[in-house]
Amino acid sequence: MHFENINQAKKELVEAILIQHKALLEDDDKTQEDSINRAFKIDEYIKQNFDLREMKDLLMHNDLGVRSWIANMLLPIYEDISLEILNNIYKQNIPFISMSARAMFCKWKNEPISFD
Repeated sequence: MHFENINQAKKELVEAILIQHKALLEDDDKTQEDSINRAFKIDEYIKQNFDLREMKDLLMHNDLGVRSWIANMLLPIYEDISLEILNNIYKQNIPFISMSARAMFCKWKNEPISFD
């Protein structure tokens, strides 16, 4: 895997996250697994090859699944805003996305995962 620049990597990551969520809703396990694995690989590539601060604009992405992934990714450098985003997504009670955001929040805070 290789990306010429951060914008190409960001585009591919967003696409993989969107495909994964669509596959989850459609109960397409194979596509979901393939796309989530791709997203994790791209995430790791970005962390190893680019400045994570260049991902900050995706914290305002229209898709909350993308927004929560990026918030989780940026917790080490934008902790306060990332935790706020994850908590706000959790409060919206969106199937799958809110529970995932809550789990990310609790894991970062080293708290037991609770959904209350």
